[in-house]
Amino acid sequence: MVAEDPDNELALFSLGQALFEAHRYAEAGPHFERAALLQPDLMMAHLRHAACLVAQKCYAQAGAPAEIARSLAIAQNHVGPRGDADDLLEEIADALD
Repeated sequence: MVAEDPDNELALFSLGQALFEAHRYAEAGPHFERAALLQPDLMMAHLRHAACLVAQKCYAQAGAPAEIARSLAIAQNHVGPRGDADDLLEEIADALD
């Protein structure tokens, strides 16, 4: 689907999710990042992008998408993802200290 429509944020997210579940974080991250650029309120794309960066120990780059995910989770009233974003932000802060 992504090959046919590279600007389809849901297809990008789905491909990223499949790669994420296979622990292929370096490949998954750019798909989540592109999905988030195409649909800025797609909270899970920001969250998964941050998680991919953390998994690769790219802590400095992970802060921005994690913060966006947290803000969107609050605005969209998603309790679980907010907790996930908080956990990522804590891990990022610990790694950067």
